[in-house]
Amino acid sequence: MKSWILAVSLLITNMAMGQTIADGLHLIDRDQPSRAKQVFEGLVSASPTGENYYYLGYYFLTRRDWTSAEDAFKKGLAADPKNYLNQVGLASIKVGQNKVNEAKVDFDRILQETKYKNGDVIHRIAEAYSMFYKLGRDAEFNANNNDPAEAIRLIDLMLEKTKKGPNAEQMIVRGDAFLIKNDGGNAVSSYEQALMQDPKNVKAKVKIGTVFLRGKNYRETQSRYKEAIDLDSNYAPAHKRYGEYLIVGSQYKNASRYFRKYLEKAEATPEVTLETAKLLFLSQDYEGAMKYTDEADKKGVKDNDIFRMRGYSNVEMKNYQQGIDNLEGMVRSGVKPYYMDDLYFGKGYQGLGKDSVALTYLERAAPLDTNNNVYNIIHDIRYKQKRYNDAANAALKGIEWKQKKNQAVGSGDYFKAAMDYYFVAAYIPNTDTLNRPLVAMKADTLFGKAISVNDKWPPFYLNRARANNLIDYSGTKWLGVPHYEKFLETIAKLKEEKSTTFKEDKNQLFEAYKYLGGYHITITKDDAKVRDYFTKAQEIKADDKVLMEYFNPGSTATAPAAPKK
Repeated sequence: MKSWILAVSLLITNMAMGQTIADGLHLIDRDQPSRAKQVFEGLVSASPTGENYYYLGYYFLTRRDWTSAEDAFKKGLAADPKNYLNQVGLASIKVGQNKVNEAKVDFDRILQETKYKNGDVIHRIAEAYSMFYKLGRDAEFNANNNDPAEAIRLIDLMLEKTKKGPNAEQMIVRGDAFLIKNDGGNAVSSYEQALMQDPKNVKAKVKIGTVFLRGKNYRETQSRYKEAIDLDSNYAPAHKRYGEYLIVGSQYKNASRYFRKYLEKAEATPEVTLETAKLLFLSQDYEGAMKYTDEADKKGVKDNDIFRMRGYSNVEMKNYQQGIDNLEGMVRSGVKPYYMDDLYFGKGYQGLGKDSVALTYLERAAPLDTNNNVYNIIHDIRYKQKRYNDAANAALKGIEWKQKKNQAVGSGDYFKAAMDYYFVAAYIPNTDTLNRPLVAMKADTLFGKAISVNDKWPPFYLNRARANNLIDYSGTKWLGVPHYEKFLETIAKLKEEKSTTFKEDKNQLFEAYKYLGGYHITITKDDAKVRDYFTKAQEIKADDKVLMEYFNPGSTATAPAAPKK
């Protein structure tokens, strides 16, 4: 029995000793936290050295478990007071808690005491200055939790002082710091140096792809992510990042597939399960988002976004009341409000037909939302309510939102605002010969901008002609002429090109022919053109009184007045 117990004891020890610090770090990087924890706890159990305690604490740092990290670092200090890594760990906690300036005092002391000669210490201090920053998170989260310039300085100084070539992980730290500074060129250069040291470093390949994604170089993004997946198809973060790239290209179904692969490859912790739910929501897989939100909840995740994911997903699935109930439950729980909450409250109430309530939330969300052009939703509600001036204001703000985001403003954006102003002008009484033309001029300007973006769409010219008819309040200037002519010319070109994008409307053609015929009978006295336009108009509406009078032999044609609307 004693021999058996001894054998089992030796076996357990050997199994623990078979695991290395590198193995644990490898598992952290692959989103396998429980297995990583087992490795570090096994190392400490087998050999409670200062170094092993540091890496157990480092694991807790990556989980943002400050209490457990502090406990491990203090035990490491007690086990080996001369090992400075645990002092680095204790100071790193301060960085993670958004106290980077306090941490810097400790880091500077440690560097002085070690005389800048301990490469591991310099590496981990540099890493601490960048490891807690999260790309895409709000400014409040990332406030005072990083110092990329100091991270870069220390890595460069380490290479100078230690006289050793860089290893891959050190170059990745340097790349991460440049990425925080939004210096994509130097970030890529650092990650490529990591690959020179370790050509199979899949993490470096993924990070290069992320830099290109931020720089909107989508071809290189896709190439790097695919290289990473081909190199190691079990590397979970590669699948997640590739899914994010696909979302940018609106390839939502494919993105959903990669996010589900991410969950297969990563450890399905409560936190990862909820993160996957969020990613599936972004890929418009709302049923998947609900499924994994429920799973994360059952696993005991403590995250206020449980409310949000259920509320948002239900609204998108048109379960409007259920979505609103979820969001109201969140408010009652005292969760800190977020602009997206207002957006989904607004979309929920809009879905229930309560537009006035919806607008209260949407107008609050619009100025804060940098991901969704909420002004478009506001516009559509105002247009539906026939509050055209308010609709025009929303349309213009939507254009401003795009310009601030450096997004292309489409012809449809200008056309929408132009039509709003056209209707505002049309509803102003004819007797108001000041405001009616002034508002119509705003419409005319915006129609012109729409045409400058796309000069092949006939309705732009037709409606610009109508706006000019309102500007010409006396009906004597015939301002619509060039626009009706362009309207007909554009239709003719589309016919020549055999385009099927525009569906011809006979009433619109009649309007243009009759107007242009009236212009020539009144202004140019060109009988050939009058007859041509009126003939084409009569082929559409043979019973029109003006045309019947014109074509009735012996009668005197009465020139049609320019239309007011």
